Amino acid sequence: MEFKYRTMNTLNLTKKRIVFICIFLAIFTLGTVFIFITPLSVKSTYGLSTETSDGVTISYNIFEPVSGGLNKPAIIIGHGVMVNKEMLKGYALELAAAGFVTVPFDFRGHGQSTMVEPDNKTKDIIAIKEELSLRGDIDMNALGYIGYSMGGLGQYLIQDDLSFKCFIGIGTGLNSSLRTGTMAEPLNVLMIQALFDEVAKLPYLKASLAVRVGIPVSNVDTNKLYGSFQQGNASMIYLDDNSNHLTVAWDEDFIREARDWAINSFDIDVVDETYYVKIRGLILLIQVIGGIGFFFLTIDPLSKLILKAKSDRDKELQYYTIDTPDMSIKSISMKAILYPIVLGIPGVIIFIPLLLILPLAIAAFVVTLLFGQAFGLMILLWRIGKKTSLSFKKILIEPFKGRNAFLRQLLLGLVLAIMLYLIVYASIGLNYLGFVPSITKIWTIPIYFVISFFVILILNLLTQVIIQNKFTDSIKNNFKVLILGTIYPLLYFMVYLLLVAVLMRSLFYFGTFIPISILMFTLTSGISIVAYRKTGNIIVGAIINALLLTFLIVTMSTPQSGFSFIARLLF
Repeated sequence: MEFKYRTMNTLNLTKKRIVFICIFLAIFTLGTVFIFITPLSVKSTYGLSTETSDGVTISYNIFEPVSGGLNKPAIIIGHGVMVNKEMLKGYALELAAAGFVTVPFDFRGHGQSTMVEPDNKTKDIIAIKEELSLRGDIDMNALGYIGYSMGGLGQYLIQDDLSFKCFIGIGTGLNSSLRTGTMAEPLNVLMIQALFDEVAKLPYLKASLAVRVGIPVSNVDTNKLYGSFQQGNASMIYLDDNSNHLTVAWDEDFIREARDWAINSFDIDVVDETYYVKIRGLILLIQVIGGIGFFFLTIDPLSKLILKAKSDRDKELQYYTIDTPDMSIKSISMKAILYPIVLGIPGVIIFIPLLLILPLAIAAFVVTLLFGQAFGLMILLWRIGKKTSLSFKKILIEPFKGRNAFLRQLLLGLVLAIMLYLIVYASIGLNYLGFVPSITKIWTIPIYFVISFFVILILNLLTQVIIQNKFTDSIKNNFKVLILGTIYPLLYFMVYLLLVAVLMRSLFYFGTFIPISILMFTLTSGISIVAYRKTGNIIVGAIINALLLTFLIVTMSTPQSGFSFIARLLF
């Protein structure tokens, strides 16, 4: 085995490439415009904030009918733990199109809201309610509240606040003592339940509803209305059979059911009858295709522009490779899966002291798991190098050789990372899952970026420097590398999240992380492949992926200590 620098002619910025870049940019731009103006009947206001009675800044958005008028009903929307107000934008838009003023907000410590102790989240809801009262066009006796997962805590406020006439719980528990509605003081309650929910359990929900409606729990059925909207005591469990705790926030059937329930609760004249979930989903797909296509097409010309001086741009590109002719792809792949799974535990244990002191325990938990995989891969790389007296240190430092070359790689990585971040933020970030942490968490970004960069670099040493170079450069072969680069971390992550599930006796983290991980690992694998092909190094791909991962985990993480997180994990 030896280090080799393979050469390949770089592509010129041809007219054909320019045309495709312009086409994909136009597709992304049109998709971005349409996703933010759909539906036309809704006025959207982003980036608002207010302050709670204990000094917490709460970030929120408002979606409302374009048509004016006074005494409009309003619905406040509270999200779940680790996520943010963008998670429930689909609910907000559909309700706004129907005629409601809807306000999704970030609970303290989540999304873009700040955090103080004690952690009294009901004050966040009160702050949003007070903002609505200042508008002058809201019927403050016609309020509704939607609570997803953790957001179900709004029941504690609704219990005594008679201005709330409707409560919709999504993947959350029902307080059996929640006030029963009457004609004079109505409270219509809809509990939305996913069949595969890892957190909210249907038997407990049925038991609480039985108490609420005064019948034996054995007689409680799902998808059956108890009470009536006319009497102000309508209650129901709506059960769907194809969602879990994460996807319940985007499920088309759930959004439709919540919309109809709110309409019936307030008996409003619907402003816009059209249902937009599928339309917006299609627009998002178009937007993402345009953005990702534009991003990948610009990697090559930007690499040529930044990595080389003008006089050197026509020269052949050098690749950093590790040649392992005595090892097959199958052999390396099996070891790439088994080493992290077996040796990840000591890697995680080594990282636990950092987990205990790092801020944002969820982010620390994610990078702890990733370090476990990196530790296993480091042992594998050390053994591969040992066969021909090649030290792991030499393998690791080779991509950083040459100060000027490294600085150019760094600059290119940052430019592309910012570009991709803006694409993801404008599409998924503002519509399905926020990517902007609050100012109180910004200082943690460099910490998690450095850790993420290191663990991704280790993975890329195996998947690009060794595995990718065993394939010729073709679409078919690059797709094979994409699959391998996705499978390696995904299988490891699944195994270790199942171990966490056993410790916690809950599949919460498994069900929440795996769907997002599939998308993230696929995207990061593709980025690493293309960035390596166009630069000859793994630094650029590691920078791009580390920045994207960092913003995701920091935004999703709450200010929780590692000690309390581990205590919750074990006890």
